[in-house]
Amino acid sequence: MLRSRVVKSVYPYLLAAGDLALVLAGFLLAFCLRFFGPVPAPNWESFLRVIPWVALTTIVLFAALGLYQLRRNGFASLLRCVVTGIFGVLVATAALTFWFRGFAFPRSVLLLAFPLQVVLVCAWRYFSWQFERWLFGRRKLLVVGPAPEAAKVLGKLFELPRGWFEVQRVLAPGELDALPSLLPRVDAVLVVPSLSREEKAVVLARCLHARREAYLVPDLYDIMLSRSQMLQIDDLPVVEVQDIRLTWLQQATKRVLDLVLAGLGLLLSLPVLAACALAVAVTSPGPVLYRQERVGYRGRPFLLYKFRTMVVDAEEATGPVLAGENDSRVTRVGRFLRSTRLDELPQLFNVLKGEMSVVGPRPERPFFVNRFTGEIPEYRYRHLVKPGLTGLAQVFGRYTTSAADKLRYDLYYIRNYSLWLDLKIILQTIPVVLGGEGARGQREEGTDPEKLSAIHTLVNSGVADSGMVNRGVVEGARQAAAGKEGQ
Repeated sequence: MLRSRVVKSVYPYLLAAGDLALVLAGFLLAFCLRFFGPVPAPNWESFLRVIPWVALTTIVLFAALGLYQLRRNGFASLLRCVVTGIFGVLVATAALTFWFRGFAFPRSVLLLAFPLQVVLVCAWRYFSWQFERWLFGRRKLLVVGPAPEAAKVLGKLFELPRGWFEVQRVLAPGELDALPSLLPRVDAVLVVPSLSREEKAVVLARCLHARREAYLVPDLYDIMLSRSQMLQIDDLPVVEVQDIRLTWLQQATKRVLDLVLAGLGLLLSLPVLAACALAVAVTSPGPVLYRQERVGYRGRPFLLYKFRTMVVDAEEATGPVLAGENDSRVTRVGRFLRSTRLDELPQLFNVLKGEMSVVGPRPERPFFVNRFTGEIPEYRYRHLVKPGLTGLAQVFGRYTTSAADKLRYDLYYIRNYSLWLDLKIILQTIPVVLGGEGARGQREEGTDPEKLSAIHTLVNSGVADSGMVNRGVVEGARQAAAGKEGQ
């Protein structure tokens, strides 16, 4: 376990060194291809002058895109982040050479370097991802929690590419006495949020004693403690839990960033806005813009602007319903606008008006807010900040992510707000938009019999082969759910 911690602490630096070396190697190869021989001294000196700044930009961009965090998911999302980062390096290099008056730096080198860097870094990252999965994956996992919640967790685990987790058993809260005998046969324990404080304390204490990793799905109590500070009252240690609201200085900083980004965004996207409006107007009858009531800051309603992506009066017969993955109400142009998130560009006007922020929890309709608040009382806390165009839940979640899981992301964002976190979320939104996964409608549940069979086996009967689940069933479900490896 100690060796694993040491490797995890060193591994990001190895990744960064490889990224930096290959980005610079891409430039070097581009120079060789451009000049077919020795590089003229003025051109080479112009490149050497910007190398330190290019290196710094590469590390900062890649770190902001989360490329030095352990990713227990598919390679495709990693690939999109790499391409986004390299494109950012290309733009920054062009700006740096202009700033340093490096006019001897050929722009053709930048164009040649981009595909070379993409190929080199992506190949390096694919090797690293496979190594990462071999080194940090293959965890034999024990899930602790009631059957309904455990089934939801298993559904997510089986959607991962093969090789990360091998679920061994689901342990109900009433079976915690069996935990000491099961821990030697697993590598990690995943705890669902509905366990009581006492039960979580028992699980964590036994995991620490057995030197096993523990993964805890957080609830509001856990998130509130994430930024707590240890204080002293006489000789009594206490933990101070601060208010979850943003300070006035944080609100002012966030508003300035919103005005700058929304103003620039509208100015730069004017041609795109005009093209989208024309496409909507020509392809389907009805208004170009769609206005819908949403719940905003402190629970106040406001009208959100979007390009219309559905037929007129789409909910007249059904009432408020979430869009499906292949929803017949979505127009052809609307499907494209949704997948690229272009339908949300008019919300920049909401940002300028002060009704929304660039980053924050996505605003929801009053009907669903009332429903979710009835099911999850903590849901009201997400209205302590302005709703946003993008957010932590949009970066790491999907359209089908449950309201409870999205709320965990939203509350974590509010609790840990910083300007740097906002900038990271904005940058990480780019590869999400490129993938289009976050804008897809809800899928119908229960269409994968192998997956359901494996979950049923784990949750209900649970044990075969000396207390462990039949691995063939679980592997078959994982293959059916995850598709081909690395997807």
